[in-house]
Amino acid sequence: MSVTTSNLGCDIACPCCGSADCAPWARELGFTAVRCRSCKLIYVNPRPPVAAIQSAVRTGVHGADAGYLDVRTKRIDARVNVYLERFARIFADVWTKGVPVSWLDVGAGNGEIVEAITKLAPAGSRIEGVEPMDAKASRARARGLNVRTSYLTPDHPKVGFVSVIDVFSHIPEFGSFLADVRAVLLPGGELFIETGNLADLDRREEFPGALGLPDHLVFAGESQLGLYLKDAGFETLSIERVRVDGIIYFVKNVVKKILGRPVTVRLPYTSRYRQLLIRARAVG
Repeated sequence: MSVTTSNLGCDIACPCCGSADCAPWARELGFTAVRCRSCKLIYVNPRPPVAAIQSAVRTGVHGADAGYLDVRTKRIDARVNVYLERFARIFADVWTKGVPVSWLDVGAGNGEIVEAITKLAPAGSRIEGVEPMDAKASRARARGLNVRTSYLTPDHPKVGFVSVIDVFSHIPEFGSFLADVRAVLLPGGELFIETGNLADLDRREEFPGALGLPDHLVFAGESQLGLYLKDAGFETLSIERVRVDGIIYFVKNVVKKILGRPVTVRLPYTSRYRQLLIRARAVG
């Protein structure tokens, strides 16, 4: 017998394909992640109240229902060098032109991505970020980076590039979010997305880490991201698949397990989980 959202106690349909047919996939901190039987997207269902989601986004702290999960991460200097290399390679054709660009990093966090792109962009470029958590945005501004405490809004000045890094899983309705991205992109503008391929895994045990529920609300794979992008009017230009389950990641997870964190410990280099780096262009 199929498992539907009604007999699961679910209150929302799949945010990717709209199907109301889902099955339990994992539980963490009292929340349930289900898999859509139609498109295979994984999402938290029932979803926390909108007010709770918005409060956690602004403050970085999830309430008692999530055991007071704190996601107010500090700045990681090493990320700047990681994304200097990553963006230098993926957008080499952009930088070699020497033409100023306009770039908006959405969910800019502590500003590491904005800093990396600022170092790569030709003189005269406009590089900025928006970040709804003021604690993070303030840290970025303290370093002289152009990061506003704000959400993405469709009336933002037009830009040629938008980056969305480790943000997908925080957005309940990514289709609506992509409509706002299209609204701020210049004709032929480009979008860069980085997120995991969790929905490409068959079982929760294949993922070597904590799911981060309910801070993370939705998990996609390549096919689901392709559907979102196509429906929003984007063509995919390139996809890179980056392994994360190396020895350092393994050691960190062992420590987290000892501390009682909800992680799955797997041997290094055995997981099918990858970070997806997707470059796409607005069409039509």
